[in-house]
Amino acid sequence: MTEGPNPRNHSSSPYLLLAFILPLLVRAIPEILMAPYATGFDTMGHYVPTTLFWLNGRVDFWGFVGTAPLFYSIVVFLVSSGGSLITVLKIIPPVMHGFLGLSVFGYAKISLGWAPVKSVVTALFATMYFVSLRISWDMLRNELGLVLFFIVLTLINAKSTLGSRKRYLLLSLVMSLVVLSHQLVSVLMFSIIGLTVAYNFLKHQRSEIGRLLIVSMPAIFIFLLTFFFSPRIAEYRLIFGFSQTDGWLSLFGFSSYGALLASVAGFFIFLFLPILPLVIIGLRRLGDFQMRAWVLLCVVAALIPMVSPSNLRWLMLLTYPFAFFATDALGKLRNVSWRRFRIASRKVVSVYLLIMMSVLSFSLLLLPPENAAPYFNSNVFNNYVYQIPTSMLQNTVSIADCQDTNFALLWLKSNLDNDAYLLSHRAFYGWSLSVISSDHVILYEYDNPEDTAKTLAQQSNNKLYLIWWVNGQGWYGQPTVPSTFLEVYRSGRIAIYMYEPVNKVQG
Repeated sequence: MTEGPNPRNHSSSPYLLLAFILPLLVRAIPEILMAPYATGFDTMGHYVPTTLFWLNGRVDFWGFVGTAPLFYSIVVFLVSSGGSLITVLKIIPPVMHGFLGLSVFGYAKISLGWAPVKSVVTALFATMYFVSLRISWDMLRNELGLVLFFIVLTLINAKSTLGSRKRYLLLSLVMSLVVLSHQLVSVLMFSIIGLTVAYNFLKHQRSEIGRLLIVSMPAIFIFLLTFFFSPRIAEYRLIFGFSQTDGWLSLFGFSSYGALLASVAGFFIFLFLPILPLVIIGLRRLGDFQMRAWVLLCVVAALIPMVSPSNLRWLMLLTYPFAFFATDALGKLRNVSWRRFRIASRKVVSVYLLIMMSVLSFSLLLLPPENAAPYFNSNVFNNYVYQIPTSMLQNTVSIADCQDTNFALLWLKSNLDNDAYLLSHRAFYGWSLSVISSDHVILYEYDNPEDTAKTLAQQSNNKLYLIWWVNGQGWYGQPTVPSTFLEVYRSGRIAIYMYEPVNKVQG
C-alpha cells in the first residue's frame, strides 16, 4: 500500500525552490553582464579548447577516461544537439550553482534533520559566500563533482528515505559519477568514506561497513583506471627543486616547506577571516562526522607539498563544511543577548553576515578587474590572484578586452596566409581556436613566445604572429612583448604582432 503525500515534505517545497533559484540568479549576474562572452579563466582557457577538440574527434579512449569526462560529455552533447558552445558554457554554471544549493539543502535536511529554514540558510551560505562563487566562476568540473558528492553523503545517511537496495544502487551510481566528474573531489569522497568505514568499525556496525565497501567498488575501479592506466594523467609533483623551465607549474611552486606553510596560512585567513569566529563556534557545537572529516582532510591535503592540484585549492573546499558550522552557530546565539541594549546576538550577527557577504560577493560579481574592490585588488589585500580573481567579470581577459580580442582575431583570420601560424599564450588559446583553425594555432602556454618563435623560424620561413596586449598593458606578468615582435594591428588594448628575427630587424 502506497503512502499519501507527506504534508511536512510538501511544506519544504518553497525552501527547495529558494535553495535552487537564488544561487542560480546570483551566479547568472556575471554571465548576463559578460554576454556574449564566456566567464571564467578555465572556461575560456581549457574548457573551450578541449570541447572543440572533442567535437572534432580529437580524443582517444585514454584521453577520454583520464579527463574525468562527465562535464565535457554533457557540454559536447548539448553543443551537438544544436547549442552554441559559448552559450552552453554560459548557461551551465548558473544552473549547476542552483543544483549545488539543492544538494546542500538536501544534506542539511535529510542527513542532519534540520528544519527547512535552517537548511535553506545553509544552502545560501554555501553558495553565496565569495569563495563558493569563485569556485563556480571556472572550476566547473569541480562544482559538478561537489553537487554529486553531497548527494553521495545524503544517500549514505538516508537509511529511512529509500529502500535499502535502491539506496545502495543509487549510491554506487552517484559515486561513479563523482569519479567521472573531478579527481580532487573523488579523493575527498573516498577519504571521507574510508573514515566513515573506520568510524563504523569502532562503533561495531560491521554490516554497514560491508555494504559501503561493496557499493564503492565500481567507483574505485574507475578511479584506478583513471590514475594508473591512463598515460594522459600528470603525476603529482613535490614542490621542492623547481627549475625555471617548469612553465605554468612554477606559478604554484614554493622555494621551501616554510614558504608553503606561510602561503597556506595566509590564504586561509584571506578566505575565511570574516566568518572564522562563527566557524569555530559551530565546529565545537556540530557533531556531524562527515563535515568534520571534510575539514580534517582538506587541511591535511593543503599541508602536503604538491602542485597538482594546488594546495590552495583544497582550502577553498572548506567553504562548504564551514557553511554548516556557521549556520549552526547562529542557532547557538539565539539565547545570547546584550542585556544593556536588549538586542539578541543572533540578530546582530545575522545583520553582519548579510552586509559582509553582500559587500564581498557582489563586489566580486559586479566590479570589473580594472576597478576591483580593495579586498580582491592584487595591489591591496589579494596576494592570491592566481586563485581568487580580482573580479568575475573576466575570462582569460577582462570584460573590457573581450570585444577587442575578437576583433583582433577576426582581422588576423582575414589576413592569415595558408602557411602562417599564430603563437598563442594559454590566455588566448580558446579565443584563437574559436576563430582560427587549430592547424594554424601553436600553443606556447606560459613560456616566452620568442623562444618558440626562434625554434620555429629555424625550421621554416613561415610567418609567425602573436596576439597580446599593447605594450605596457599586458597581463600574466608580461606587460610587454619581446622587441622581435612588431605590431601590425591594434584594437583597443589588444594587438596582433608579427615575428621579425633580430637579423631582419637590424637589417
